[in-house]
Amino acid sequence: MEISELLKNQKVVKLVGDFGGLNVESLAFNTKNISQNCMFFCLRGTVNDGHNFAKTAKDCGAKVLVVERALEVDIPQIVVENTRSALSLMAGNFYGNPRNKLKVIGVTGTNGKTTTTYMIQSILKNAGYKVGVIGTIGVVIDDVKLPAHLTTPDPIELHSLFAQMVNKKVDYVVMEVSAHAIKLDKMFGTICDVGILTNITQDHLDFFKTFENYKQTKLDFISSKFVNQAVVNIDDEMVRNFVIENHKNPRSVNIFSYGLNNPCDTFAVEYKCSLKGTHYYLNLFDEVLEINTSLIGEFNLYNALASATACKILGIDTTSIKCGLENMEEVPGRFNVLNLGKDRFAVVDYAHTPDGLKNILTSVRQISNGKIISVFGCGGNRDSSKRCIMGKISGSLADFTIITSDNPRLEKPSEIIEQIESGVKEVSLNYLCVEDRKKAISFALSKLKKGDVAVISGKGAENYIDIGGVKYHYSDFETIEKEKQKLIKEQEFICWCFL
Repeated sequence: MEISELLKNQKVVKLVGDFGGLNVESLAFNTKNISQNCMFFCLRGTVNDGHNFAKTAKDCGAKVLVVERALEVDIPQIVVENTRSALSLMAGNFYGNPRNKLKVIGVTGTNGKTTTTYMIQSILKNAGYKVGVIGTIGVVIDDVKLPAHLTTPDPIELHSLFAQMVNKKVDYVVMEVSAHAIKLDKMFGTICDVGILTNITQDHLDFFKTFENYKQTKLDFISSKFVNQAVVNIDDEMVRNFVIENHKNPRSVNIFSYGLNNPCDTFAVEYKCSLKGTHYYLNLFDEVLEINTSLIGEFNLYNALASATACKILGIDTTSIKCGLENMEEVPGRFNVLNLGKDRFAVVDYAHTPDGLKNILTSVRQISNGKIISVFGCGGNRDSSKRCIMGKISGSLADFTIITSDNPRLEKPSEIIEQIESGVKEVSLNYLCVEDRKKAISFALSKLKKGDVAVISGKGAENYIDIGGVKYHYSDFETIEKEKQKLIKEQEFICWCFL
């Protein structure tokens, strides 16, 4: 591709060097990914500065650099104000701006992003559309599943996925938009037809440093820079205050609201939930739908309200919305209920934030008559301030807590567990620390009695555990299944002894 094509709509500070006859065949921002006739972007990170790798990039075969300052490297350079936003814009140009041929729905928020994207996918498929999904548990291109590397892919991969979706005649793309993606300009130049903000609670303070920075990044998504129309959870106090403050701003986007406790466009009444599913009446812009779904929990009701509102303002018919919500399959790792027999259950969920853990434990308490055993840990090299908070939540809401390991990464698991323990023991003495996650789950399941539920939180559908920076194969589902088979064999042995 010619340089002039790549630079369409890109503000250039200056060009350095001879660009005559230069064509670009690939893009990269990591020297490991440089290939023939590559354009290399020097990105500034929190730890490393890509400008320091310019000579290495040239030695690896890069033919042109995109920089924020001219460098003393004998290679053509494009100087721009921000290499991150330039990467997003030029990646779109490189792939022919496929986003312009798709309708894009972006979902951000601390919790609920994944389930909401799959709810919307189900609705749109019921309406007869081909749908792509991009998010935490993978990429889906019209039912073909691909692995995910990040919640929101880096711009080169993102626009490559958009191009693949266009080739497969996809109509809609539903994607998770992380706070990191917003802050790091991954979405620069990609305006969503509809943007959803599910909620704002504490997370990622290891990166954002303060909650105020994190909150503002999420709220920034609800602007004309990122979306044409917005759908927000009006029951979230910070979101509600933002909507009130921006109501008089003539430049703000059209905002539609959903909730259960405040006046809004979409809400639900007569909500009834059990371990078998949920029933409620959905008031969608004054049109009432009766919904019966296998998905459980009040937080999933909020996700459904968000999904229905977004699809309605996109013109999707209410029959498809109802069918999509009712026929939606369980999302892997999101409130998955596993029957262990003898009226004992395990619930597997990705909850890894204070609000997420509170939601899952509260929901299980509402639908279970027995005791709750909570098994969870916290990831290493991430926001450490939430560990004590989550310990206190589990100690308050569960009958018994087992603190264990969850992707300790480069931290010592024992130290993470100790920080969680400090919160648990503020409110309860009913807890145990078991560093080995398999043993923790085994112990929890062995203690279940009739009506009891073990809530296994933190990893969801992840198929690895990161210890010392190395990812080892691990699955909560596989661990639970093995323990279930043990319980069955033990029960059969006991029955045989009484014959």
